[in-house]
Amino acid sequence: MVDSISAASNLWASGVMGVQRGMDLVNNSADTIARLPITSSSSSNLPDGDLIQAVGQQIEGLYQVKASAKGLQIANKALESLFRITA
Repeated sequence: MVDSISAASNLWASGVMGVQRGMDLVNNSADTIARLPITSSSSSNLPDGDLIQAVGQQIEGLYQVKASAKGLQIANKALESLFRITA
């Protein structure tokens, strides 16, 4: 029983860390996008690679947060079940 609680709490901690990592990706890429130079649409000097990479990081961060939130839901259900058994 203690092993089950430990495993569920480890999953919960992992989920929290995953959400934090995903939010860090989103925040860092938003900072990158905000620092890109503003140019007219006719200019060919736009750093497309930086923008594409930053948008890719935004998407990666989004999926990281979604997956970690799902892990948190699973851990929460597992802990809830274990607490009901011990009550």
